[in-house]
Amino acid sequence: MFTYILLDCLSKMNAERTVSGVYHLLRGKKSSQTFQDAKVYRIEGYYGIYPDLQRETLDHALHELCKEGKTVWHDHGRMSVTAYGQGSMEETHMPLYFSGLEYSEAVEEFKNRLMLWIQIISNAVYRHAGYLPIVDKGPVQTWARKFYSERKAVLDEEAPILYKELRALLTPFSDTEKEMFVRRLTGGDRSGWTYSQLAEESGEPAWDIPLYLTNMYYYMFSEVSSDSSSYLYKLTEDLVKKEAFTSSSGKSIALYNKFGSIEKVAKIRQLQPSTIEDHLVEAVLVDPARNIDAFISREGARDISAAVRKTSTKRLKVIREQLNGDYSYFQIRIVLAKLQKGQG
Repeated sequence: MFTYILLDCLSKMNAERTVSGVYHLLRGKKSSQTFQDAKVYRIEGYYGIYPDLQRETLDHALHELCKEGKTVWHDHGRMSVTAYGQGSMEETHMPLYFSGLEYSEAVEEFKNRLMLWIQIISNAVYRHAGYLPIVDKGPVQTWARKFYSERKAVLDEEAPILYKELRALLTPFSDTEKEMFVRRLTGGDRSGWTYSQLAEESGEPAWDIPLYLTNMYYYMFSEVSSDSSSYLYKLTEDLVKKEAFTSSSGKSIALYNKFGSIEKVAKIRQLQPSTIEDHLVEAVLVDPARNIDAFISREGARDISAAVRKTSTKRLKVIREQLNGDYSYFQIRIVLAKLQKGQG
């Protein structure tokens, strides 16, 4: 799964961004550049799905892909997918349920709540009173204490309901994936397996295990959060879609809407004007209908759109050279943001 996702990201980026961009995307880096990469290259589903990814793991996987002839390196840390690599992707049928840019934080919270609640309800059934919680995050434990206090009298009745619902939710997945999910859980008389143990048992690469599990949690979250009759809906009802903007961008956009001046916003926020420009590009990516006439003339937007079509690239330097340097990088980026939804 990991190498498939890497190939998909690299294919869509088409050697226009460095592999570091993929690394930051998968880890969910909270920056305007990573947000823009997710939107511009239409790989937002993968945002934040692998928060614990190590750079060494990524580099090793990229090395293997290159050695297999599925990718080739270019200068400045950029990589593209070969025809053989594209073919291997097309032959791989892998249902993916990720919607990371919108729900990575909500799904992570749901996962932690579910793992802890399964531990609590299992230990209640087994009458085990003293144990260490499998999730040590304060907000999750606070939620669990409140949820437990509301339901402690009916845990024996709820255990089979939870079991039945989990079993139904796991139906779309392979036996191997189901086994991974169950063995990862802690509760009653058993402790959850590590990723290494799951990899050894399943024969899958260790770097795939977190992704298999995360894919299942995204599916579960999608199913139960939209069904108020579900038992697990109670674990999701206060979890919402992520804010459209990064925190810093939201502040800049609100100030620009008020004052209409990049320089004034930069002065108020004590940031460089180029940073405010990043935030404004992000605003257009979120809302492609946003008016950009203050930044580029209609004729200029048409010129840039034509250059993008002619060069078939999103690389700013190439587009600017095609335009003989007549437009700034910011103007090109803001038009590119519009073009993502056919608004250019």
